[in-house]
Amino acid sequence: MSTASQRKQKLREKVLAERQQVSVEDWKKKSELIISSFMNADFYKESQTIHTYISMNQRREVCTDNLVEDLLEGEKRVVVPITNFEEGTLTHSEIRAISDLQKNKWGVAEPKQITPVEVGELDLIVVPMAAADRRGNRLGYGKGFYDRFLGETTALKVGLVFDAFLFDEIPTEKFDKKLDVIISENEVIFA
Repeated sequence: MSTASQRKQKLREKVLAERQQVSVEDWKKKSELIISSFMNADFYKESQTIHTYISMNQRREVCTDNLVEDLLEGEKRVVVPITNFEEGTLTHSEIRAISDLQKNKWGVAEPKQITPVEVGELDLIVVPMAAADRRGNRLGYGKGFYDRFLGETTALKVGLVFDAFLFDEIPTEKFDKKLDVIISENEVIFA
């Protein structure tokens, strides 16, 4: 393991442990503020095909439940990832209702049936993360699924993160992909 890789792993473990300590009330309130900022942004209003993660709420990710519901009720096309664990890749599928989803072996909600969407069709991607820095760098969960995916697209990449896990700088490696925008409950950063 490289030094950067070791530093990333230590930071990831620290952040994920701290995130578990966030009260349900704070987690919901801060998630709502982040989603509100996202939905009020011009880049959101101008996008038609939006790819978003389905939050793992038990892990206190920024909650996307309300975002997904609002997207489905609106006029935007909603695309979510499907994790291909064996290949280390993501497939992308359109959904039309929350009932289209079921939990996979990791407890992540994914489409029951795939309606494939090509990466080139995406306008905006909402990216999950453990932490980020003010330069647009993202600390993911260590498997590289999103870095591989983000390397294939020119769509706007937006990361959602709680302010407590937004740093001035985080360790990076050459394969890490930067984000265009970071949104916390306190600010919107264009990287």
